[in-house]
Amino acid sequence: MKYICINCNYLYDESIWDESEWILIWTTIDSMSNNLSCPSCWWYIENFQQIKEEILYLDNKNAISNLESLHIPKIAFLWNNKIMVSVWNIKHPMEQEHFISSIMLFDEYSDLIEERFLTYNEKLKVNFNIEDIDEFEIRIRCNLHWLWSTWIINNNYL
Repeated sequence: MKYICINCNYLYDESIWDESEWILIWTTIDSMSNNLSCPSCWWYIENFQQIKEEILYLDNKNAISNLESLHIPKIAFLWNNKIMVSVWNIKHPMEQEHFISSIMLFDEYSDLIEERFLTYNEKLKVNFNIEDIDEFEIRIRCNLHWLWSTWIINNNYL
């Protein structure tokens, strides 16, 4: 998730290593000490606000843009109530500056069931167990290009 300092607009992204503060990648803001301060203005971390991300959906299944093809989740149904999630076009960069930072499984109530965090040097394939879930949503977060989603109802893409 991303947070902003309400005093100076410093942006903290949990999916990126913050070299200035030596905060490791995937360090959640909740796990930080409240006496940690903003590297820019020195206000306490408790003054950071979460930035709500817009979720992007595929506009037209018959005309997928290059940006969409690099970010829309692709789901393969496996045996034993499992799915394998990747991106539609497996050519998405997985470099330090540009990578898929997480893949998430949500149920039909938009409750987060599971989130898998990725680093820039990992493969773009994640398996989830979907036992007892008829409708679900997969979201993919790119560190540069927002949050992308695909809904599945009864094993059919929406």
